[in-house]
This record gives sequence, C-alpha cells and structure tokens, in this order.
Amino acid sequence: MKKYPQKSLFAVFSGIMIFGLGIIILTVIASSQIINDKLTDTAHLLKHIDAASIERDKLLTPLNLLGYTQCDDKTLLAMRRALFDAEYAIDIGFLVGDKLICTTGTGVLESPVNEIQPDYVQSKGISVKFEPSLSLLLFPNRRMQGILVRQGHYNMVIQPGAIEPESIRSSFWQVFYKNTDGTNHLAGHNGIYDQVSRSILPYESLVTCSQINSRYCVAIIYPWRDFISDNKALFIVALILCASIGLSSGLLTSYYMATKRSIGRRVRRGLTKGAFYWEYQPIVDLHTHRVVGCEVLARFKDKLGVIGPDVFIPLLRQYNQTWAFTSTMVNTVMAQLNEDSELPDDFKVSMNIFPYDVKCANVSKLLEMPALLKSKFSICLEITEDEYLDSNTAHNELKKLASAGFSLSIDDFGTGYSNLSNLHHLSFSQLKIDRTFVQDITTEGIKASLIPNIMELVKKFDYICIAEGIETPEQETILKSAGVNYGQGWMYAKSMSADALQNLLKQ
Repeated sequence: MKKYPQKSLFAVFSGIMIFGLGIIILTVIASSQIINDKLTDTAHLLKHIDAASIERDKLLTPLNLLGYTQCDDKTLLAMRRALFDAEYAIDIGFLVGDKLICTTGTGVLESPVNEIQPDYVQSKGISVKFEPSLSLLLFPNRRMQGILVRQGHYNMVIQPGAIEPESIRSSFWQVFYKNTDGTNHLAGHNGIYDQVSRSILPYESLVTCSQINSRYCVAIIYPWRDFISDNKALFIVALILCASIGLSSGLLTSYYMATKRSIGRRVRRGLTKGAFYWEYQPIVDLHTHRVVGCEVLARFKDKLGVIGPDVFIPLLRQYNQTWAFTSTMVNTVMAQLNEDSELPDDFKVSMNIFPYDVKCANVSKLLEMPALLKSKFSICLEITEDEYLDSNTAHNELKKLASAGFSLSIDDFGTGYSNLSNLHHLSFSQLKIDRTFVQDITTEGIKASLIPNIMELVKKFDYICIAEGIETPEQETILKSAGVNYGQGWMYAKSMSADALQNLLKQ
C-alpha cells in the first residue's frame, strides 16, 4: 500500500476514534446527569416523606395527650388549631372505636362514618391507608388522592400533591411503605418498584429508603429516551460538536503526519546543511552572581523556520543521528569558545550527551577529540537519567570519562527514569535540579517539597548542585536557603551567542 493511502486511512481512523471517544464522554456525562437527577428527585421525595411523618407526630401526638373522649366544641377547637399551621394535612378527624365522629371541615357528623380499613399498621399502632379516590365530607363531589393516617383517637388526611411532583425530573416515581408482606403504595405511579427489578438499561432506576424510617422508600425510573427527549437540543449540539471534533482531528492528524515527515527530513539534513547552531546560557554563583560557566544549548533554524529542541532531539534519536549531532556540537562549540580570550581558565562548559551513546560506547570517542583534550576549560558532560545507564557498558564508559578529567552531571534529576543506585555506582560529581522543581517553589507544589530530599543526596555524595530555570529573586532565596550554590535561568541571562557571552563576562 502506498504511503499516501496509509496516511489517509490513519487520519480517517483517528477521526473515527475521536468521534467515538466524544460519544463515550457524552454518554458518561449524560449518565452522570441522570444519576444526579435521580438523586435530586429522591432527596426531594424523602424530604417530604420525613417532613410529613414529623408533622403527623407534631399534630396528632399532642391531640391524643389532651385525653378527649368525645367530640365537642373544645375538641374541634383543638383540632382546628392543630391544622392551622399544617403543611401536608388538609383535614383532621376524631374517631371513637372504628367510627369517625367529627372532622375539622364538617364539624360533628350527623351520622358517624365507618373508618376505612388501613393498608398497614406500623409498630407504634399508627395505621395508614392510601385512597386513590378520596371524597372529603365537606366536598362530597370532589375526588382526590389521599393518605389517611390514624394515631389514637385522631386521623389526618395528607394530600400527595403537597409533595410538589411538578419539581421532579424523573418520568416515573413511587413512594411506598415496605413491610414483611410486601409493599404498600402511598404516592406517585403505582407499580414502579416492581418494574425496577425487571430488565432496565443502566442508570435508569434507583430505589432509596429514608434514613429516619427505613420502611418508607422511593423508587424512580428515568428512561434514557425520556432524558434524551428532555435534553434534545443539548444532545443535538453535542453530537454535532463530536462530529466536528472528529473531523477536525482527522484533518489535523493528516496535517501533523505530513508535517512530521517534513520536519524529519529537515532534521536529517540539518547537520549537513548547517541548520544546527549553539547558544550558551550562563551558570552563576547564587551568592556572588559571578558567572562561573555556561550550558551549551542546541538550536535549529533553516529556511522553513525554527524547530524546537523538544521536537528535533527525539527525531535525532529516531534517525540514529545522536553521535553525529554530538560530534558536530563538540567541534563547533570548542572552536567558538577557544577563540574567546576573555573566558578564564577552568571556565565550566556543560554539554549534553545522549544516554544511548553512552550505552553504545560512542562517548569513548570524546577521548580522541583534540579540541576537548587540549581545551583550557572544565568540561562537564550532562546526561539525562535513563535506563540505558544501567548497563555494564554504560558504567565502564562513564568511568573512562571521569578518569580522563571530565565532570559528569545528572541532568533534569527526578523528571524521568530514576535509579538512585546510579548516584552511588556511577562516576557523577554534579546534579542538576530540573526547572519544574524550581517553578513549584513559590506555589509550594509537590515537586518543591522534594528539594530538601535532593539536597540530602547532594550532601551525602558531595555533589555540586545546579538549579535551572530560576526566574525570580524569591526562587533564588529559597534555593540558597536549601543549600543550592549554583543556578541558571532568565533571572540572570537567556541563552546567547559566544560573542554575547564574552561581552557579558567583560561586564
């Protein structure tokens, strides 16, 4: 298959994957919203159930304590006073035995009315009856749902409408009383609790009981179709957005792959075309601000523009050009700095080398470079932590370099592969604290809290410690108090040319 069709297929596949990921995220968000709606509805219903139970105790318990045995004006007055501030009760009746004698609405009845048999009786003798078509004596032609609750000589009528069902988002809900014989419906849609046990899609149903009275429970079903219908406009917008992101991702992937190949060609040609060049960032003594050395930083620029180190360094590894790059760097840097008469003897020059070249024994060739061996500078080779350094070959190569007079430094300590045994077994003499640790100092981030531990290692192994990325006096002060003596960063100077470094030292 040709490369172009491969690239196109990969871009299409990437777009489909992003679209699918968007659908998954949309589903997760929708599921979370359904759960949240159900929990909100459940909390609303249970709040009213508990409040109605409290109100029953608040109204009927004091009435029974009055000890009235017949319905007269005194009894009716007490009942009407109790009902005055009620939120859920719409009527209170007085019973003798199983006969209703009077109510707050109609007063004393001409003929006592038989009590409606309850659905269940609670442990405290409180009986409850759900009546789907209840007719109050004061309004004989008006039918409504009602809950009759009796305690002692009194009963009260609770209207389920007081629960405010219009504020419930879920499509179907039921309030019920759970006992050993089964369940008794109290409000909402009868039979919802039985449907919950049947096959229902995930997240559609919920059953929760009151913490005050665990026998009073709520069952809720919020079907996906109803949730999508309730949020139709948002779902349409979200689907369009997912499709747009998927299409854009596919196009961006196609563009990135083409660009990446183009960048790869530019990097491969860069060494022979002179696109690589090097700048120098001063290293200063934090206590005196005297420039004691510099770090060599690689840069890339060709006729198409600039490529950053975070891009070209991985490509150098990918195309196996690390040693060619290092050789070019050493020869170019030494030629530039040796021409600079202003640089003092033993001026520290730090250059980065690739861990892979250590493992492959390429770094031994540094010992054959006259530019390094005859240099008046103190050469420091910085190596990023890497599993390549665990090999026996790497250990031997580093020992050779150290024996030849090179200083070895662990670069970006703590940010990548870390093997503390390297600090003991390898020939390092310097450790560099990564800029991410320094940036965390003023915000008291997690990485900043590790600096004292790093400094303990520095003291234990008698290392030189350099902190990079210092940008503010506050960072400098904290680092000095931690025991760091050297640093580099924009607070002192950005990377510069060899001529600019010479002028800086003159100042």
